[in-house]
Amino acid sequence: MEVKQVKRKVLLIGDGAVGKTSLIKKFVMDKFDDKYITTIGTKITKKDLRFKEDGRDTVLTLMIWDILGQKGYSSIQASSFRGAEGAMIVCDLTRKETLANAREYWIPELRKTASSIPLVFVGNKCDLLEQRQISEDELKAEAAAHSAASFVSSAKTGENVESIFTKLGEVVLAGETREAPASAAKGERVISNLTDVTDVIISEFCEGFGDHETAMAAVRQQFSLAGVDVKKPTKETLLKAVEKLADVEKGFKDDFAVKSTLAKRKRMIEQHG
Repeated sequence: MEVKQVKRKVLLIGDGAVGKTSLIKKFVMDKFDDKYITTIGTKITKKDLRFKEDGRDTVLTLMIWDILGQKGYSSIQASSFRGAEGAMIVCDLTRKETLANAREYWIPELRKTASSIPLVFVGNKCDLLEQRQISEDELKAEAAAHSAASFVSSAKTGENVESIFTKLGEVVLAGETREAPASAAKGERVISNLTDVTDVIISEFCEGFGDHETAMAAVRQQFSLAGVDVKKPTKETLLKAVEKLADVEKGFKDDFAVKSTLAKRKRMIEQHG
């Protein structure tokens, strides 16, 4: 019998340090690392799941986008949200504010770009019972408001890790994706601080590069070499980073474009640094 092959883009969204990257690592590679590393921009991982649909085998390839968990990077987040067909909203059961931020920031930002994609709510770090600040009932209530399923999980022990991605696969296969018009996701960006500047630099670099995944790998590498901390970018490290990004752009832009773009980025950094 012929096997149906399907590929879907899904997102993991939530505050920094809730365990998004750890959940992906546990699911894809069955590994856990409790060392926290900030995800710069997005990271993309893929994993195949097998389902039965009407007696027919379906292999679903999940393209899993791990989204930067810092507020203020709305441009790069919006560009990452486009084309998504499902999202996992992840909170940390030991930090009450992470569920509030999902409700007040992450879901509204997502809905600006992907208006009605299906969601799955996950409360991670359920192994830390004594530190828990969010109850399963609170998580369920939040999920119910979006007609979504909810789970508690632990990237450390593996509890429910397979289940949450399987459920995400199920709702993606069953759901219909309806994105907001492109114009709804855009607008004149107000730049008021270095986080906004960093967001614009990353977004414009990725747009100019064309291949988002390859572009983000380049951004991560050059930001790391320059010592940029996306949680609190500084003028000095950003100036180093844009010089390094300009070197990368020499491979696909003409000399005038590279120099003018670099000058523009430096002006933004100086103005808001």
